[in-house]
Amino acid sequence: MKKTFCSMICAAIIFMKAFSAGQVSAQDIRSNVSGFYTNLNLYYGQWSTSGQFLEGIRDYDPNGWGFQLSAGYGFNQRMEAFAQFSQSDFNMSGDWNRYTHTEFGAGFRYNFGATLSAFRPFLDVQINSSRMEIDRIFVDFPGFYSEGDLVMNGISMIAGAGGRYFFRPWLAASLHARYHVGMEYDLELNGQALNLDEEQDLSQWDAGVGITWYFGKRF
Repeated sequence: MKKTFCSMICAAIIFMKAFSAGQVSAQDIRSNVSGFYTNLNLYYGQWSTSGQFLEGIRDYDPNGWGFQLSAGYGFNQRMEAFAQFSQSDFNMSGDWNRYTHTEFGAGFRYNFGATLSAFRPFLDVQINSSRMEIDRIFVDFPGFYSEGDLVMNGISMIAGAGGRYFFRPWLAASLHARYHVGMEYDLELNGQALNLDEEQDLSQWDAGVGITWYFGKRF
């Protein structure tokens, strides 16, 4: 009987210690990047090209503002996958009917740090369907003149780096810098293919701030 009582006391002490340790651990968690989340970023950037045809357009209005919407899933505290949509508006002068760069695609992100840290840096890569639309432009070549809506379509790759600061384990502010690069864009002017001798490339860098909301466990 005495042994049974002592065993019950020991078991109760072990349970209380385990429960107490769990409570302290939960209270210490300051960030959690696992599970589903959504993110909104606002950014400022600039685009450039090595093509002579596009260089004239770029020199006139190279800078712009944009936004990025993304949704993803963190498989653990390190790796996550996401889908994203972003659009940049380079019509800073107001002289264009439309002057945008739109991208839609998917990416992978690697997070550093641990759940006990409120700040979590990260690196990411993305592949996107990319579309630049510029209206209205004037094309004047020897023996050819036209004006209208120029559309560029291609594939872009993005490399990014940044960090999130967690106000709560499920709510974070973010800083994000990205570099986009796309090669061999197809050009259309008023819906007709525009074939030029040189390849048309497009690169863009941007940096912005955002907010991320996680739908996982509330600690």
